[in-house]
Amino acid sequence: MRFTRYARTLVGGFLLALLLLLAGAAPASAHTKLDTAEPADGSTAQGLVEEIVLTYTLPVTPLGEAVEVTGPDGAVPVEVTQSDDGTVLTATPAEPLADGEYTVDWNVAAEDGHPLDGTVVFAVTGAAPAQEPAEPDASEEPSPEPAPDADAGATAAEEDDETAAGFAAVVSRLAGAAVLWGALVAGGGMLFAALVLRGRDREDVPTVLTAVRWVGLLALVAVLLRLAARAVVVAQGEISAAWTPSALRDALTGDTALVLGLQAAGALAVLVGARRTLAGSWLAVVGALLLGTGIVLDGHSRSVGPHWLVVATDVAHLLAAAAWVGGVVMVGVVLRRRRRDARPLDAGLLGSRFAVLATGSITLVGLAGVALTVEILDRPSQLWETSWGLFLLAKVAVVAVVAAIGAYQHFRVVPMLQAPGHGARRAHKAASLLQRGAGHETGFMVVVVLLTAWLVAASVHD
Repeated sequence: MRFTRYARTLVGGFLLALLLLLAGAAPASAHTKLDTAEPADGSTAQGLVEEIVLTYTLPVTPLGEAVEVTGPDGAVPVEVTQSDDGTVLTATPAEPLADGEYTVDWNVAAEDGHPLDGTVVFAVTGAAPAQEPAEPDASEEPSPEPAPDADAGATAAEEDDETAAGFAAVVSRLAGAAVLWGALVAGGGMLFAALVLRGRDREDVPTVLTAVRWVGLLALVAVLLRLAARAVVVAQGEISAAWTPSALRDALTGDTALVLGLQAAGALAVLVGARRTLAGSWLAVVGALLLGTGIVLDGHSRSVGPHWLVVATDVAHLLAAAAWVGGVVMVGVVLRRRRRDARPLDAGLLGSRFAVLATGSITLVGLAGVALTVEILDRPSQLWETSWGLFLLAKVAVVAVVAAIGAYQHFRVVPMLQAPGHGARRAHKAASLLQRGAGHETGFMVVVVLLTAWLVAASVHD
């Protein structure tokens, strides 16, 4: 049967793509990460240590204190400077470090605006002995001991900040997923209106453009929420940073200002520009392009090379995904509106036209996805050794489920819609199946977008 042959071809193509991915993944040329530390992590420095030098593979932007040093006696005040075009951070303590173990916590942003942090631990031995403290004058009153709960209070405050920062990071990723969903549905919806809704189906164009307007609002709110959440993350859990102008400015480091600016402008243009006709919705088309540009520049396209190839592949991936995701959503929207208005569902031409568009989109999504993964991964084993790779495999599995549902729609449901002589009842049943299948696909696609947002925000080394 045709569906069985298609399923075998789909599985075979998936396995071939995975094989190519495992066999052909070459080292990515440009990941932003800590390259070296002096003193090195886990080392023991002999003699005086007058500075701590952190060298990164690409220029970074310091966040907050940038470098915090903790020694045997607590926090060590340091002066942080940047050099070598932003790739080197130097932390200079007021006095050379005495013997003992030291922890260095660093916090920076990559060129694409993603916050990065890490810890370096080293020991110092053989340094000049610290000056002995002067004997206290017996006549002087001893200093009062700190309140016993002072340290406990400070620790609790730090834990609260860590919890707030973690929650804000989750909110930021969810907001990023909402922006991505808005871009895919808005752009794909307008493609659906232009390529699928022809002839009598054109009367449903206003319905599609109304849905596009709503996802524009969703994306705009999500961009603002993402900025506020990012400000809290950059401020290391300080909740008030979400509405403090200076903290919001600090959150717009690196390319983040450009990325969020493009996304906000695009979402606003989609919201106000979607009218009742495609010709009258030219501003919404521009908005969808701005949204897409902001998404392409947000993530690994700025930190992985060669840049031109990654950007071109990312554009193809986003465009194909928009045609697929937006089309599936709009099939469900149109059929639901027809059912609510008690109109004939007439889904035969609708289903067949979209099936052609979806088939090409699925193919391009798969090819572009493999190419992007090859460029991003340092080595194939990162697919199962890192959380990033495991999330990618989970995404591929969900995409495969969506593709299987689409295959059933294309080879079983659409032929039922096109078959002559089966009567209105069978056509109505097939249209109901098409609508139900679109709903299932939409649900799984939401999961795919959530996984994609996590992958974009995360480091491949996680």
